[in-house]
Amino acid sequence: MTDQEIHVRHLTGIDPRTGGNPPCLKEQCRVALDRGARALARDGYRLQDVTRIIFLMRDTDGFPSCFPLLRDAFGTGRPGTTLRLVTGFDEPGAQIEIELVVDPAHF
Repeated sequence: MTDQEIHVRHLTGIDPRTGGNPPCLKEQCRVALDRGARALARDGYRLQDVTRIIFLMRDTDGFPSCFPLLRDAFGTGRPGTTLRLVTGFDEPGAQIEIELVVDPAHF
């Protein structure tokens, strides 16, 4: 175990089965969170252990549709949240990118 923060970056909504982006923001968010959960599990952590989450988005209009996913994913953890607006992504059709941070010092 380490005391250094663990960062899981560049979590996009690219569907690993198809290689494409789902058309809606909510589904892209779900895929990105699933990818993040798998990455954290490799280090023995869960989404509920996340202390900070950073969202990169082009447009926030559909973001409220993601709130139920976020409540389910993070439970009562309530990680610190940053939302950064970006002009675009490298991947056409991408609407969201997520970074998760776990600070083991909180445990």
